[in-house]
Amino acid sequence: MRKIVLLGILLFAFPVRAAQIAEAPAGDGIDLISITGVLEDGDDAVFRKLAAASDKAIVVLNSEGGSVSTGLEIGRAIRLRGFATAVPPQTLCASACALTWLAGSPRFLDDTSKLGFHAAYRVVNGKAAESGVGNALVGAYLNQIGLPENAIIYVTSAPPEGIEWLSANKAAAAGISYEPLQSEAPVEVAEPGKEIPYDPLATVKAFYSALAVADGETASALVVPEKRGKGPFKEASITAFFGSMAKPLTLTGIQALAQDSVRVSYEYKTNGGKQCRGRADVQTVYAFGKTLISRIKALDGC
Repeated sequence: MRKIVLLGILLFAFPVRAAQIAEAPAGDGIDLISITGVLEDGDDAVFRKLAAASDKAIVVLNSEGGSVSTGLEIGRAIRLRGFATAVPPQTLCASACALTWLAGSPRFLDDTSKLGFHAAYRVVNGKAAESGVGNALVGAYLNQIGLPENAIIYVTSAPPEGIEWLSANKAAAAGISYEPLQSEAPVEVAEPGKEIPYDPLATVKAFYSALAVADGETASALVVPEKRGKGPFKEASITAFFGSMAKPLTLTGIQALAQDSVRVSYEYKTNGGKQCRGRADVQTVYAFGKTLISRIKALDGC
């Protein structure tokens, strides 16, 4: 099983810009279903349709996060059908993706993978606060997929700002079992030419598009893991601030400055009547097979 899992992971681990769901046979009656990119509303319906054709499958996850409700619905479908889940080596699986991974039976995880949780939140005066209702829904899901009490407490006690990254010791203490990915299969079995190139313009455009609709989850998913959910990249603060505009943010210009940096111009109008026309330089890096934002420096405006 592990050899099949790793072979499939190497074939499916190439990144994409938005969530894509694909299926391919892995042999021995096992299918591989990959979920790659930011989870969005409606992805659960796509997954269920694809999963209906498989009797036995391993769901390979390579997602920054996104819609929590979508992640929960995909997880329920995985548990219902008895599928396994796996996170590839050197791959990011956070927030909604991590909740989906928990539904696998069994679960596979590599030591080099980065898998993290954060608590459900609500916005109070522009600040993140834990949401009892949100955590109750997540807790009900975790109970439904059969996690022990310690695991439910661990996941729902994660901070509303920032990410709680899972380690082998934390998983053992919480009762979250998984199997390590172990195989002698060489990395060269991956299909050549499948990696999406480093693309700062596309990532920065996607980030500001998320700001325009006050989608804090998607915006934060495009940020490097060590800064995600902190400072200006707090999911709830993004949602609160950009969700209270008289005129939503509009990206008025975007241009590449260098191989890893992009300059943007934008405008918006607050409910208080303040008109903003600003510019910023956005620094990016290529990490976990993805183009992620590492820093934003405001130049002028608001």
